[in-house]
Amino acid sequence: MPEKWLHINDSVGDPWILPIWSAVTDAVASGKVSLIPKEIRSQLGLSISTRLDMLPRIASRINHELNTVYTEAKSHEEKHVSTLHAEGYAFDIDDNLKYNLLIDIDSLLFELNSVCELMTSLFYELYANIGRQIKKKDVGKIIKGVIESTGNSGTWFQKLVSQRNFFIHEAAPYFAIDITKGAGSYDLLIMRENIKSFVDQSKFIKMSEINVIVEGFSFAKPIIQKHLIDLYKQLP
Repeated sequence: MPEKWLHINDSVGDPWILPIWSAVTDAVASGKVSLIPKEIRSQLGLSISTRLDMLPRIASRINHELNTVYTEAKSHEEKHVSTLHAEGYAFDIDDNLKYNLLIDIDSLLFELNSVCELMTSLFYELYANIGRQIKKKDVGKIIKGVIESTGNSGTWFQKLVSQRNFFIHEAAPYFAIDITKGAGSYDLLIMRENIKSFVDQSKFIKMSEINVIVEGFSFAKPIIQKHLIDLYKQLP
């Protein structure tokens, strides 16, 4: 059993949750709602904040690794190029770079999926706190409706779940690089299996598709935040 230890300071970098708690606190102080249980306010809020702080750091690592991969790929020779009609020689990339990139993409999808699930739980708990009971299975649809009511697409979340499951359970531990459009427009191709061509789009995912999911989440964050704040500010 540890007899001495050091607690590490955990300051919140992403303030997404704070205005929500402020709105809740005001409503509690005015007697409009009851106090939210401590485990929800402290643990759920901290879990969301921690993952929101992790995501930009993971994304930064991925961007650095992708830039390095694409820079190295520019040195390829014609013999390395594969097409629908001919298979080229495999292009060598440092193993540490390759696997660090795959690990970080996996981490990105995992943490993004986790924070979405935590936000869904927060959504459910805050609705219950103001007396609006909703079924847990319906929360995702409600959030999607909130996002789409602002003119933004909510389909990125379904894609996130699909890509997360794909990467964890089905993707092979290797990738290819799409050089179709030339240097400056490369794209990473993460394969479901050891395929020889990319005709069947169900057999692989593109990094650009993952970027669309990340962008969708970035657009959705302030929309969900505003909706939850307004739930409390608009209480009679």
